[in-house]
Amino acid sequence: MSRQFADIIIPVAVFGSFTYEIPEGLCGEVRRGSLVNVPFGQSRNTSGLVINVHDTPPAEMTLREITSLLPGGVAVNDRLTDFLLWISDYYMAYPGEVMKAAIPSPEDLPGRPPKRKQKEAALVPEDEIIKPSELNRVQQVAYDSVRQMFADHETVLLHGVTSSGKTEIYIHLIREQLDQGKQVLYMLPEIALTTQIIERLRKHFGSTIGVFHSRLTPAARRKVWQKVSDGSLRAVLGVRSSLFLPFSDLGLIIVDEEHDSSYKQNDPAPRYHARDAAMMLARIHGGRALLGSATPSLESYHNALSGRYGFVELMTRFGDVMMPEMVIADTRRAGKKRGPASHFTPRLLEAVEDALKREEQIILFQNRRGFSPFLMCSDCGHVPACTNCSVSYTYHKGIGRLVCHYCGKSVRLPSECPECGSVNISTMGFGTEKIEEEIKLLFPSARVARMDQDTVRNRGAVSDILGSFAAGDTDILIGTQMISKGLDFERLTVVGILDADNMMHFPDFRAHERSFQLMEQVSGRAGRRTRRGKVIIQTADPANIILRQVLKHDYRSMSSEQLGERALFGYPPFTRIIRIALKHRDLNELNASAQRLAETLRRHLGNHVLGPEFPLVMQVQKWYIKTVMIKIDSSLSPSKVKELVRRAMETELKLPRKGLLRINADVDPQ
Repeated sequence: MSRQFADIIIPVAVFGSFTYEIPEGLCGEVRRGSLVNVPFGQSRNTSGLVINVHDTPPAEMTLREITSLLPGGVAVNDRLTDFLLWISDYYMAYPGEVMKAAIPSPEDLPGRPPKRKQKEAALVPEDEIIKPSELNRVQQVAYDSVRQMFADHETVLLHGVTSSGKTEIYIHLIREQLDQGKQVLYMLPEIALTTQIIERLRKHFGSTIGVFHSRLTPAARRKVWQKVSDGSLRAVLGVRSSLFLPFSDLGLIIVDEEHDSSYKQNDPAPRYHARDAAMMLARIHGGRALLGSATPSLESYHNALSGRYGFVELMTRFGDVMMPEMVIADTRRAGKKRGPASHFTPRLLEAVEDALKREEQIILFQNRRGFSPFLMCSDCGHVPACTNCSVSYTYHKGIGRLVCHYCGKSVRLPSECPECGSVNISTMGFGTEKIEEEIKLLFPSARVARMDQDTVRNRGAVSDILGSFAAGDTDILIGTQMISKGLDFERLTVVGILDADNMMHFPDFRAHERSFQLMEQVSGRAGRRTRRGKVIIQTADPANIILRQVLKHDYRSMSSEQLGERALFGYPPFTRIIRIALKHRDLNELNASAQRLAETLRRHLGNHVLGPEFPLVMQVQKWYIKTVMIKIDSSLSPSKVKELVRRAMETELKLPRKGLLRINADVDPQ
């Protein structure tokens, strides 16, 4: 019998794979997709993913043998293996990084008994499963159009205004796929959204649908992995990591709220965009991808207008419910006030009071957690800043500490200024914690809750907060962007956006697009039933064009204006971007490396290379950061540019220097 060899991905930061010999006892058992134990380095064993089996030994090399298959014979199917290799190639990630992110650790794989009995989710009895509701005329037209578009397009964009009934269309499409014996993946950007929607989906699909996200216990994740692999779980509702489940026959992937930046993984690698990756996964399975949003990303909208995607619009609310009344509240005219009313305009307070009298509910949106963004000495102007990062501390009153939101370091609240000794230290600005405190003072009889990263750290906190609001046990919900999308509450009629200016004036080419999306999405939570909702937007810049477009719910005007600017200045969707981040603890070493790398790339790519420059936050966890940006237009080959970047990064990393240099590439950064 001829010798056999396997090319194996190992979870280390190296491009490419490692070749091992297959021992005679495992020949025929080791195949593409097998998960194996192999010796690696001096003395340790590690797990690896087989991506190729062949009979060609590497020239003049002594090979080590595979130790064993992982217990239970767990393997990854060909389609998932192809998908992981595509992720690695497109997003310039080491294959081992992709494997580490996608495949559970050996102890979390199927085949190992749970340490304790897991609480099962309550399932709907088969005889209580209900058929999808009948679509109204407008929904039926949209549903038929989506199905028709799928005949000629792998991807379709469904642009439906908030509360237009997109979810009901999704349910009909899911039922159609399940009846054909296909699998379905329904993706959402936030774990918070899965809580409300899974209850609705289980009424229609019972035990054939499951949930997958990072807050599940390892045993629960292992169970979902096993059920998807053996085909007993036909549909999954999940966040971006659900793309890596071992589906065997995906007929449809729904990417709801497709515009949301949470679909982009930033750190650690692989830095993939789940929306774009979902379209590739659907292609690998021969299935279709449906992107849904009330405020599509400009990239998706442009692709739809140009004919690359199918395009369907759903522009009326379900039941002909009116869009909410939009009101601009000028914070300059509200006057300088002190005390608990200082962050609320009279119009907003009046709307809250009226809603409470009618026993209706309110959402107050402030996209900044904590009590105060920073402290300042009133005498010398000193602002306490993190010693590890180039940012000020955020004050969290509940724990009485200053916290860095980048590295997590926290220090006690100073009793006096460390620079001048003054005791006149003031809180500046406001976050969700401060809003909660002041609302409780202004409306002492109201039942108030807060939903942000600080209040949902514990497993089950999200469902508890939203469940209480849905049951009517909470009158006012204060939160960050996690309350801005997809949620549906019958008695919610008033939404307050407390600081629109902070979003609109952020220094980023996507700032206006994102401001429109965020304000339109959060306003869409109001008045989704019989009573018309009201949205109060507080701003010191009432003439801003984006606010005018939000007032009219005028997505087309916003997209037309922004796409024109993007084309003029060469930004996506008219170019692709690769952002290279270099990190070093020594600023001089960083400057030298960043300049050298940029010059190397500029020799080949000319003025397509921008930088190096410091980002907004130039130091995190004592690592200084510089970035180099590459704009890839139609004159360049993306694959050739990526290969050039890989070589330039590897060359720079091999040069002798003092200390450790880190370099990573982010393809299609958000």
